Amino acid sequence: MDPYDGSTATKFDTLMSGASVPANSCVHLGPGIFDTAGYYDGLSGSGFQAKTGWRIVGSGIDVTTLRLVTPATTQRVYAIAHALSSSTVDSFEVSDLTIDCNFVPAQGTSWAAGAVRVMGNHSRVVRVKVINWGNKNTGTPGFVIAMLTGDPSNGVTGVLNCGIEEGIAVDPHASAAGPVTVLHVGGKESASNIEEAFGIGPYIRNCFVDCGQTTDFTKDFRGLSMAWCKGGVVEGNQVHNTRYGGPYQTATGAQDLAVRNCVYRNVYKGPYWSMSAQGVQRLLVEGNSIEVATAAPNTEYAIQLDSTAVPPTYVHGNIIIRDNRVRYVDSGSGNGNGIRVYNAKNLLVRENVLDLSQAPPPYPLNCKNCGSVGYFENRTPAGVLLRGYNENNTTSYNELETEADEAFILGFIRKR
Repeated sequence: MDPYDGSTATKFDTLMSGASVPANSCVHLGPGIFDTAGYYDGLSGSGFQAKTGWRIVGSGIDVTTLRLVTPATTQRVYAIAHALSSSTVDSFEVSDLTIDCNFVPAQGTSWAAGAVRVMGNHSRVVRVKVINWGNKNTGTPGFVIAMLTGDPSNGVTGVLNCGIEEGIAVDPHASAAGPVTVLHVGGKESASNIEEAFGIGPYIRNCFVDCGQTTDFTKDFRGLSMAWCKGGVVEGNQVHNTRYGGPYQTATGAQDLAVRNCVYRNVYKGPYWSMSAQGVQRLLVEGNSIEVATAAPNTEYAIQLDSTAVPPTYVHGNIIIRDNRVRYVDSGSGNGNGIRVYNAKNLLVRENVLDLSQAPPPYPLNCKNCGSVGYFENRTPAGVLLRGYNENNTTSYNELETEADEAFILGFIRKR
């Protein structure tokens, strides 16, 4: 009953790029493997591009597989993508299938294989598993799944409600190297602080990432990334065996972002931002569980906002870090550290539980070049108070418990 033949990459791409599948179509992919040449910027010839209103629906994860058959190129190739110079691809959705990026180590040194890169209002990737991904370009990060929030160079100053939900990214190719950002919502690969475009309401929710770095963390893998956002949400995700759990940002910042209820296991860092300009303006990091890898050095922090800039211009704005749990993997020992914030205008760190073994210095809770700072009720699992440490004047911050103790001692001395 099916009149369409997608049995080869050429046949599949011809159907997808032709008039048989116009915009605003639903494409059902049955069980089996479908090959495609995919898309990369500057592509001419084989391959296809995502179209507005498409819904690509598989028959289930590991039942339907879309496999990237990569041409000889030094480009960043995606199984599903489109030219950013054309227009936004609105209301696009791909769901319920596996994408095999089919990374080929013999390709050029600036080559990367990813799954999806789409920029559009109300576009999303949901219930998609990605395998065999990788990057050989050590200069520019590769993306596995990327939902772009804007592209000022092509006149797109922001999109609405784009994101990734219930995704799975596992099994990178054994020869994959270079920086790889697995799940990304934000700017394109070459985005910089010079550009600025803010998506409204983007999200990464309930996803699972495992980069397989159980003991060797030499490969620069980054689990999550979100930038260029207003009202951005990163929640309910699990990131395992990955050097940088994320959101990981070093190039572009965010206006308004919440990172909550995520689980990080065997990572050097969880959430991490390091910028010299345009940092995070409003940030909530709440309810996350972070198990730091035993191999992490004491210069790595479970939650970290960094900047080399010096006030009075603050790179980061209003930062709240609360109710997070930090420990070593399986409650073991290690050298990785707790929470560090540099160059925030307003900082509140409260009610976090840190089970870390090393004695200060370095300190598990510290800040530098910050404006208004408050630490409150941060403790070890045994209930021992952990005070925040100010690197500028090498002193610890007081809070209610320490002030009460000091008042009692002063009162006792005066009574004597």
